Amino acid sequence: LEPTSGTPYEPTGNPMLDGIGPGAYAERADVPDVTLEGEVKIVPLRAAEGFELAKRDPNPIGMEVVGCDKEVGGTITDVWVDKSERMIRFYEVAPADGAEGDRVLLPVNFAVFRRWRSRGNNQLYVHAITGSQFAHVPQTKKPDEVTMLEEEKVFGYFGGGLLYATPRRVGPALL
Repeated sequence: LEPTSGTPYEPTGNPMLDGIGPGAYAERADVPDVTLEGEVKIVPLRAAEGFELAKRDPNPIGMEVVGCDKEVGGTITDVWVDKSERMIRFYEVAPADGAEGDRVLLPVNFAVFRRWRSRGNNQLYVHAITGSQFAHVPQTKKPDEVTMLEEEKVFGYFGGGLLYATPRRVGPALL
């Protein structure tokens, strides 16, 4: 690193976890956000009494998640809803390369439903990271709540993947 201010930081390990560049995040409070009633705001559907998926929409639970390399990164095990905004915020993913019982969050705005003709099934496609990188997404401390800091780190990981997921993305745009 250069000793002058304004010099860019270099990643030290996994650049998607280093919190720099497109993976930067704010040091928010390490407590869950709450509704006006004081309840945890973002929870999995299994813990959101009175919430269900719309019948007309595809149910993502059980779908495979595919990374930018078209490799399976995991399977959707639940959806996390924002009880104040009444919308899905995250997909809960069991990583294919993770330990038994591992679950990570995938922000909905990083995923797109795809139907692969060659595979004949619906999947969620994620351009930001590769299939194997799902195993390294920052996890939540508790299985049924996410803190504001944990949200930031998850978004930072996927944002960092847009630049750092593959070596080819880091180089110049014009060759």
